[in-house]
Amino acid sequence: MESNLEPVEVKPKRRRQKLHEVIEKERRVLELRLAHVKWEDIAQAVGYASKGAAYNAYERALKRTLQEPADEIRTQERERLDRLAQYWFPRALNKNDADAAQQASLMVLKIMDRRAKYLGLDENKVKHDVTIYEGGSEIDQRVKELAHLVARNRTDASRLDGGISPTVA
Repeated sequence: MESNLEPVEVKPKRRRQKLHEVIEKERRVLELRLAHVKWEDIAQAVGYASKGAAYNAYERALKRTLQEPADEIRTQERERLDRLAQYWFPRALNKNDADAAQQASLMVLKIMDRRAKYLGLDENKVKHDVTIYEGGSEIDQRVKELAHLVARNRTDASRLDGGISPTVA
């Protein structure tokens, strides 16, 4: 028996298609930024309403870690900061012109600050909460009760197994 049904084209879900489009736009933003294109021009080229939207796409792309271009941009940014530091650091040590040395020192500090932020060196350290329980507290009483129950259960188990007590690793 022949079927009168014609093949139906199955389209991908709209959400999956939209995510693919977003990722493609973010990839394009990374490529343009790698080429030193200004945010306004990136926004226009990729179809974002503003330079802020283009920058947000850039940040999302870095977080998504579209690995290859993102790593290249990270390397390039580090190299830019290094070149700036190499330029300004000797000037900060200039003994002949105190005013110029002061200006250069401020630039070096700004570069160092930006580099530390970029590399995550200033991220908040992990904080640990420590709770100290003093003797006689409710938790101490509970621990004693549990220890008593464990000891009693071992004794009961030993009697049932004919005197063989279970080994605790």
